[in-house]
Amino acid sequence: MYYFFCMLDHKLAKHMSRIAAVQVMYQKDVTDDDVSSIVDDANDFVVCDGDFDQRMHRNFFKRLISRFDEEIDFNGIIEHNLDPNTRMITAPVIMKSIIKVGIIEIIFEKTAIPVIINEYVEIAKKFIGEGGGKFINAVLDKIANQIDRRCQNEA
Repeated sequence: MYYFFCMLDHKLAKHMSRIAAVQVMYQKDVTDDDVSSIVDDANDFVVCDGDFDQRMHRNFFKRLISRFDEEIDFNGIIEHNLDPNTRMITAPVIMKSIIKVGIIEIIFEKTAIPVIINEYVEIAKKFIGEGGGKFINAVLDKIANQIDRRCQNEA
């Protein structure tokens, strides 16, 4: 029983880390501030989700945000994987931020692709609503089918 609760806490902590990473990416996208200054200004990260205040999985969070300054053509990847009639120019910044962090996790983490997509769909639903979740699902699924997962190549 204890192992089950620890596993749930670990998954929740990773979920909270993803939310915090999306928030940092959003602030970076809006203000163009340096990631380290955004994180420094935040003091101690505690992410609120509904009625819960949960601490994040710090190492996972740090791995995600450490990739924010990588030479990744986020806009090119996103535009290449959109329906020809869809333009991200008019999309909310938070939607772009969610997709960018999802791309980072798809490329650099060993997490199963369906888990990654599901996590960012849930985050999108929290920030944007049900329609945002469907859009994120479609875009990340298409991107995941085309991206080279560097975490597999490092082993």
